[in-house]
Amino acid sequence: MASRESRGVENFDGDVKSPVDIWAEYPGFTESKLFHEFLARLTSNRDMHVIVTAAAETGVGKTTLAFALAMLWDMSWWDSEKATFSPREYEVMYDEVPPGSVLLLDEVQRAADSRRATSSDNVELSQAFAEKRYRQVFGMMTAPSKGWVDDRIGGDSADYWIQAQETPEGRPKGEAKVYRLRNNEHYESNYKTRVETISWPILDWHPEFQKLDQMKVERDQERTENKYVHRREVEELKKNYWNKCSKKSRYHLVRAMNQCGMTQSEIGEVLSAAERDSDGDIEALSQPRISDLVNADRFSEVYSS
Repeated sequence: MASRESRGVENFDGDVKSPVDIWAEYPGFTESKLFHEFLARLTSNRDMHVIVTAAAETGVGKTTLAFALAMLWDMSWWDSEKATFSPREYEVMYDEVPPGSVLLLDEVQRAADSRRATSSDNVELSQAFAEKRYRQVFGMMTAPSKGWVDDRIGGDSADYWIQAQETPEGRPKGEAKVYRLRNNEHYESNYKTRVETISWPILDWHPEFQKLDQMKVERDQERTENKYVHRREVEELKKNYWNKCSKKSRYHLVRAMNQCGMTQSEIGEVLSAAERDSDGDIEALSQPRISDLVNADRFSEVYSS
């Protein structure tokens, strides 16, 4: 199993319609324990989550290996539309793809470790990858290292960890070490077991891999936009919108009461009564704040946002 099978790499025409046709081209991979575990889970309506890392610091081979696994495993023919760099998009795609599909969350560290990332981004990543286990979808995530994953979403976030190897020249070797990840609930610990070394086909010439590579280029040049907004952000936007509407309503209400001849004390009494009657939906204002609103020339003078 340690030597890469070259058979079929040049002859693979990309026109086959079933993964079975691809499996026949790569007997070295289909004889592996990892592949047998995949088949067992596939036929018993179970899923499997895999973390792919590279052995060297250069990180060569992660996406190449993940792509090969996706092509070999996906029951509905894998293409680059089943890959994303965004945990948010992964969450949405998970609920939309057919059973037996493979989803690739590639180079997620770019989002989680960026200067704009927040502590909630790791929670978002965990919700997207580690906790999405209720459909028969095979999740795959490339990461800098196993430790990177452990620090952010936990050591039990996947079933297998596969470490791509590279040649002395820094090229993908077509070999990978496979580890089974397990959780001991009694001792509250996670551990890994070395399973095997597999060979895998290097398909970086494939049109779908080229599309995936182009997606990375566009992402690096910031030409791609995140099409999905997380539920947490939607709720925050709604809250901010409501707050601004409430502030504007209070501003115009106070000024209207003042223009009708009410004193600032009377305005304060009306707002206090409204707060009690509305269970806090309308807030009372202090006398100094009422004075600020009455004497302001425009809304932006008293409310910055």
